[in-house]
Amino acid sequence: MILLLSVSSNCGSVGMGKQGQPEEVKRETKDKSDNRLFYLDLSNPDLRQPIEPATDRPEGAKFVQVEVAEVLNPKKYTATFDVFYQPPDGAKIQLGTFTLYPPDNPGKFIVATQGKVRNEGTIVLSLVIPDKVAAGDQVKIGVKRLRFVNSNQ
Repeated sequence: MILLLSVSSNCGSVGMGKQGQPEEVKRETKDKSDNRLFYLDLSNPDLRQPIEPATDRPEGAKFVQVEVAEVLNPKKYTATFDVFYQPPDGAKIQLGTFTLYPPDNPGKFIVATQGKVRNEGTIVLSLVIPDKVAAGDQVKIGVKRLRFVNSNQ
């Protein structure tokens, strides 16, 4: 009887969200989508992310934020990244460049939009390895979704 009472009294402790879904489940789902990684490597060096005007709001943003979350670079080759804006009907415009230092260290980086990014088009992140890479060596970089920010966050 005591076991039944203690189990039934704890049933409501998780809490329900606005849609009747437990809050913990919603938080876990959100974390999974926010932490999705996109991989760049020697055979696929470009990440193309279409701008979504409703959620990205790039025209007022001062920076593109790139979060490098994972780095597999055992030989520590120099890993440089070029960030471009490509309008729907035009050539790529380079916004900036950054380099991992040390070359196997993840981190957050910002590149100025220079007022050139509009509500349409694509942001392109390109991995450049200026060193000669030996056959069989691996460089693999995991990047979170690119974001537009107004300050150094």
